[in-house]
Amino acid sequence: MVSITFYGAINEIGGNKILIEGTETRVFLDFGLCFNRYGNYFSPYITPRQGLKLKDFIELKLLPDLEGLYRQDFEQRFRESSKEPLFDGVVLSHPHIDHAGFIPFIRSDIPFYASEGSLAILKAIEQTSQGFYEFLKLKEKFKIRESKREKGKYVRDKDSSVQREITTFKSSFKIGEFTFHPFSVDHSIVGATAYVIETSEGAVVYTGDIRFHGRKYDLSWKFVEEASKYDPILMITEGTRIHEQTTVTELQLEDNLKRIIKEISGLVVASFPVRDFDRMQSFVNAGKENGRELVISTRQAFALDVLEKEKIDDVPNLDEVRVFLPSKSWGIYDNPNYPIEIQMQDYSTWERKIIEKSSTITANEIREEQESYILRVEPTELKYLLDINPKIGSRYIRSLTEPVDEEMEIQQQKMDNWLKFFSLYPYKQLHCSGHTSRKELLEMINKINPKKIVPIHTENAKDFMSAFEKVMIVEEGVKITLK
Repeated sequence: MVSITFYGAINEIGGNKILIEGTETRVFLDFGLCFNRYGNYFSPYITPRQGLKLKDFIELKLLPDLEGLYRQDFEQRFRESSKEPLFDGVVLSHPHIDHAGFIPFIRSDIPFYASEGSLAILKAIEQTSQGFYEFLKLKEKFKIRESKREKGKYVRDKDSSVQREITTFKSSFKIGEFTFHPFSVDHSIVGATAYVIETSEGAVVYTGDIRFHGRKYDLSWKFVEEASKYDPILMITEGTRIHEQTTVTELQLEDNLKRIIKEISGLVVASFPVRDFDRMQSFVNAGKENGRELVISTRQAFALDVLEKEKIDDVPNLDEVRVFLPSKSWGIYDNPNYPIEIQMQDYSTWERKIIEKSSTITANEIREEQESYILRVEPTELKYLLDINPKIGSRYIRSLTEPVDEEMEIQQQKMDNWLKFFSLYPYKQLHCSGHTSRKELLEMINKINPKKIVPIHTENAKDFMSAFEKVMIVEEGVKITLK
């Protein structure tokens, strides 16, 4: 008997954790963090207990209480841990945190499957981000060793690490009794993959997150065409925008950008998702048409460099952009009164590597030729504009989703205060969703024609029932069977 249990993404956006079980095989599809649920308990000011966060997340039902799944160093802090893994794999649809964010808790001896693009993004996140992002290499915690300086004394061992068992794919692969057929699809991040899973009781389709209006929309329709050939018994589909009828395409957004930027005489300041390289390409193209260069962060540049090394196509080249070096810590970069080795101590080791191989630019240089640049900033980086002082005629373009909860609204208010200070308010909102609209979602389902549908990654699952008779509204943690 084949069964499926959903441990997240039920009546919520994100947090996908889907367990598919056969006679002898147990595999998770994604293992993500739900931001809304996490935000019910934690904030930048209320953080998880570092040594007991696995225990706390299980207690708070942010993670399922399952044996043989979690890394032993954390699990042994509060209970006995299984000596052997009791799961056969974790298969990732794409590297957004709401699908991959809790993978660092998974045991290293449970095989991890991801597309080459997803793996490259996770590698960049792991190397450039602060926090618990041990996707590929697990740093073993709570270990001690004898001091190298004083015999008989012990210190905490911070150097021990274990490489996760990782498999990338370009074609079908097997995990136990299941055969996985991966299909690249269009989404707002590199590496997005949908799957058809062949089981002893029929095929299961899992869309992950998908859209049909980005630069790679043809990949999504190719997936639909191929998935329909398997006569699936069940389709697990995202439904983020089931209630939204219309969509701005990425190419329409790019055309709008070109038109808007043409009318701006000063600096263009912009925000867009840090790893949305389709959006980055839109800004690069709009900048080129208007005689401007896109200036990105060292973190984005590092990711581009990793993608280039991994030979991932369809992203901007590092030599198409400039890399912004903000005034950090001592604020002495490019100051002749300090040796270069002292200047560079303002930047992390990974940043120094990207600085050496990219075309960097400082706030002083941007200030002198504001009409020549598009400066991409995180909302938390608007403070760096104090060193640039945008001149009259400058404008801010916000290419992010609108706030959807109270915490995002508070952040937006602070952001608006900064924009008003720099006379960049009101701003231009211009966004293209990473998720498909109702029209294309229904067309996808009708063409694949599954016998049953489980809508997830949505707060409006019941909206599917007005369009289809075969909809199953499932409960979190409750096992369903294919037959």
